[in-house]
Amino acid sequence: MVLLITALCLLVLFLTGISPAADAQSPKSQIIYSYEGNITDKDIIPVSLLPVIGPPAYFFAEAVKFKAPKADWKVNGVQLYAWDGFKGSNDSIPMERIIAIEIRDKDLNLLYKFADSQLPYTNYARNATIMYPFTVNIPQISVSDEFYVCFYDRGAIVVASERLNETSKNSFIYIEDGNQLLPANLLTGENLSTPMNWIMAVSGK
Repeated sequence: MVLLITALCLLVLFLTGISPAADAQSPKSQIIYSYEGNITDKDIIPVSLLPVIGPPAYFFAEAVKFKAPKADWKVNGVQLYAWDGFKGSNDSIPMERIIAIEIRDKDLNLLYKFADSQLPYTNYARNATIMYPFTVNIPQISVSDEFYVCFYDRGAIVVASERLNETSKNSFIYIEDGNQLLPANLLTGENLSTPMNWIMAVSGK
């Protein structure tokens, strides 16, 4: 419980602190969030698709649909809140795995793909033992209208997600094979599923 409260407090600091950090890159930077309202009032849980779905999830991504605030808006960063399992001990040092981020247009055409080891970005590199801001800066990718950010966690990290009462209109599970989107509803028991909203933000100008 203490760990969860601490994580939520850091989450608030992170999400309220994104704007100044982005503004340090450029005074015209903007932040778009995947959620509305106060994050402390939300039912937040950590999720990795791999243990939930199994090996096929290596090719599944947490996907969020955003809307560009203007035509030719340029995305320059993707931010999540995550944990790689590091608890401060040698036996909890995470295995190196490859995560990926994609930017896709409204028709799911690929605009940009980033792939790297998770180690330089997450808890172990920063000696953080709880959920931690996960930020990847990317080249300026031009988007207009709606676009998607797809994050492949591949079991490397768990990402913060919001439990909902009904299926999200903006959060999906993206399946690379077939280039398709499914509702972000996770199976939680026999004939039961929980709608989720991935906690994510993008910066751009």
